[in-house]
Formats: sequence, C-alpha cells, structure tokens
Amino acid sequence: MSKTDCAAEIFNSSALHLDVVDEFIAIAQSKLNGATSEFTRDSLTDLLAGLTEQRETYRAVLATVQPVTALAA
Repeated sequence: MSKTDCAAEIFNSSALHLDVVDEFIAIAQSKLNGATSEFTRDSLTDLLAGLTEQRETYRAVLATVQPVTALAA
C-alpha cells in the first residue's frame, strides 16, 4: 500500500468515525436534556466527556492527514 493510499484510508476512516461520534454525542446530549434522574445525568455527562475527547482526537488526525487530492498534487 502506498503512502497516498494509506493516508487516504486513515483520512476516510477518521472522517467516518468523527461523523459517528458526532451523531452519538447528539443522541447522548438529547437524552441528557430529557433525563430526570441525577444518576442518569451524571452518567451521560461522563459519557459526553469521553466522546468529546474522542472527537478532538479524530479532529487532530484529520488535521494532520491531508485528503487524497492534496497528496496527489
């Protein structure tokens, strides 16, 4: 696998993972907004903290791995 192919795989995978994490964050936030139990609210807040950290990791990967069009130039 060439460097360009590898970079494209990393970029595409990271972008997809970021989309999934963003969707999961939106669902968890929605559930948190409707939660009445303090335990549930604390649990969802912890989950959101972890998801937010993951989102930042994927954003960092996307910032360092250029899309294929930039690498092919």
